[in-house]
Amino acid sequence: MTGERQPVFKKVGIVANPTKPESGEGFKRVSKKLLESGVKVFTDEETCRLVGINWCSEFEKIKVIDRLLLPDKVELILVLGGDGTFLTVAKLVDKRPVPILGINFGTLGFLAEITIDEIEECIERVLKGEFVVENRPVLRVKVLRRNGHVSIYRCVNEVAIKRDTLARIIEVEVTAGKDYVTTFRGDGVIVATPTGSTAYSLSAGGPIIYPTLNAMLLTPICPHTLTLRPLVLSGETCLSARLKTESENVMVIFDGQEGIELRVGDTIEITRSPYDLLILRDPNKSYYQTLREKLKWG
Repeated sequence: MTGERQPVFKKVGIVANPTKPESGEGFKRVSKKLLESGVKVFTDEETCRLVGINWCSEFEKIKVIDRLLLPDKVELILVLGGDGTFLTVAKLVDKRPVPILGINFGTLGFLAEITIDEIEECIERVLKGEFVVENRPVLRVKVLRRNGHVSIYRCVNEVAIKRDTLARIIEVEVTAGKDYVTTFRGDGVIVATPTGSTAYSLSAGGPIIYPTLNAMLLTPICPHTLTLRPLVLSGETCLSARLKTESENVMVIFDGQEGIELRVGDTIEITRSPYDLLILRDPNKSYYQTLREKLKWG
């Protein structure tokens, strides 16, 4: 599907960051452009409150529905905010093949790469089918408790196993399939997607990986052994991580947005999800251009 031209979208969802007032003005601009083009617009209550319920109700084609229902109603979701808002919406689509386009009202914005000044022009090009869909690998994380309880999470960027602020060095044993990799001793370990290689993993010293590659990345967090370095693995690898340390506060955190306490004996299984994240992107902007702009490479 990567690189294929897209048909004109007839039903578009818009989700804005409710904590950023400027994204409310962005919502008005985007929705007006879509409505003028004959597109049916869907949004959620939080986004609608940014501009006022009365403003939304003036346009019959703007449907206010529960955010969880958006992926079932639309062909494209526009996200107005930063990468945090983008990640929140990315969890909603999961098994649904609905592409997402991010418009950056945040700061860094690796995922939301369209700028405020480009809104009208980009919407026009999107509706002409000039943007392309890019498949991004996503992690499927299964947490198996020692008591038999199982929880499953979807991670676009990374899953991080890390010690609490006041805890001492922790030990996390990692295997790849049937092969023992090593026991990470330090502040923890990150398992990241190529998309997530420019997030937490990068700040921990990990490499940047081209976002569409079928790969996953193991990055130690402040390792006790300095020769323990980041490791790039095949995306088909089935990783297993088990906490070995007792009497320490350890968290497993998913995309930096939610987390649970990990206990000794618990196991985390990490594989590539069968459902990729679909990102709508401008084919005139290369990934290297994004890196130059976001990381100030010059």
